[in-house]
Amino acid sequence: MDGQINLLERLKQRMEMNQCGLFNFLLKKRENQHFYQPMLKKTAITRFDFSTQDLNWAQDYIHNQFNDSEGNLYHEIMLDVQASGRLRQFNRTTSKEFVNEAISFDFTIRAYFDDNGYLSDGNIDLLNKEQKALVNYQLQYQQELNRTGIKNIIETRYQGSEAFSFFTRIWKNSAIRHPEAAATTDLHYFHELAEAHRNVMYSVSCAMMWGRYISLHGDHAYQMEQKTVYPMKTSFYDNRHIFYLEAAMEELYTFYERIAHLLYIFLRPDNFEPRALSLNKLFEKPTRKVLERQFKDLATNEHYQWFVSRVKNGHEVLSGYRHPLIHYQSSNTFIKGSYNTTKSRIWMKNAMNRKEALVNLEKDMGKILSFVSREMHVCHEAFERAVLLCESLEPLDIEHDPSGESGTVDIIDQPDSSQGIPQ
Repeated sequence: MDGQINLLERLKQRMEMNQCGLFNFLLKKRENQHFYQPMLKKTAITRFDFSTQDLNWAQDYIHNQFNDSEGNLYHEIMLDVQASGRLRQFNRTTSKEFVNEAISFDFTIRAYFDDNGYLSDGNIDLLNKEQKALVNYQLQYQQELNRTGIKNIIETRYQGSEAFSFFTRIWKNSAIRHPEAAATTDLHYFHELAEAHRNVMYSVSCAMMWGRYISLHGDHAYQMEQKTVYPMKTSFYDNRHIFYLEAAMEELYTFYERIAHLLYIFLRPDNFEPRALSLNKLFEKPTRKVLERQFKDLATNEHYQWFVSRVKNGHEVLSGYRHPLIHYQSSNTFIKGSYNTTKSRIWMKNAMNRKEALVNLEKDMGKILSFVSREMHVCHEAFERAVLLCESLEPLDIEHDPSGESGTVDIIDQPDSSQGIPQ
């Protein structure tokens, strides 16, 4: 605790030194103009003057420890302060002051100290209340990742190798069917896969966080005419939980379609057009017959069989949960469309004295969350199996091209090379 207080005092001293000049420096950075945008004059030079006696520091603070990408320990301090002072503006040409008015800001100072207690000006940020709330939400998300033990593809090692090095093992077989496959399966498509999994991680983790506080059938129950009524009174927790649960299903489906595209580049079956590609299509029985004729020992390849089994099991469940979100299924007894309307429809139908049906509804909704939670981890195996399958392919006839095409082949879903992995 003494160390934390010492960091707080250092932060206060840094902000107060040189007549609080650091506040002026930070406020004039482009990213902080939202604090005073309506006050700006196009022809003006703006200055912010604060004094130490006009700084009202909060007693509460936030302290987090973390390691950067190189393993160095840092201390994050977030401390609120109410700062009052003067906004002064000067004409750019004559330097004449034409604005001098009182201002007051509620700041959160966010600072990063290294483990030796050093703090540079570049590691100090000003946040407003909205930014602080978003930062705190991000911190909760990161804690959820730590709780589940999930990591992004980029952060994970496969077969003892860093992720991209492992991915490039497929290059040795890139010319088996189409020489341009090496260019298509480069860093940018690796980023496509990593980004798809990152989106899975985010949506699943948010669904889990919001899901801890959802409404249950008995929360507002009351007696009427010797029966128990279970009124449906949902909150924003319920709505956000369902939103992220649906998003998780969509992102999982997207991830597996990215995997399907990668596999198609190497397997290249000729029984359907590229635009008909899906993971189901790639491993359905007619396609398997074509592939097993084209590639030696494919039928006994463990990585190939993993995807065959995946399509028959986990992917069928995924499709069952995801399909009604896109195509309303009036014949379904459980999910017909969105999860929220499904839950509402079943709840309202059973609100009068039908506790067992409502308990089953909650169990069924819980199964969806459990499914996406497991699938978030299975994505790592799918990525690993896809690379190992592409690496292990041995064609019966390298020169043979069943499509009959000798020129270049259009590869669908070409990633935009300008896109990277958002932090």
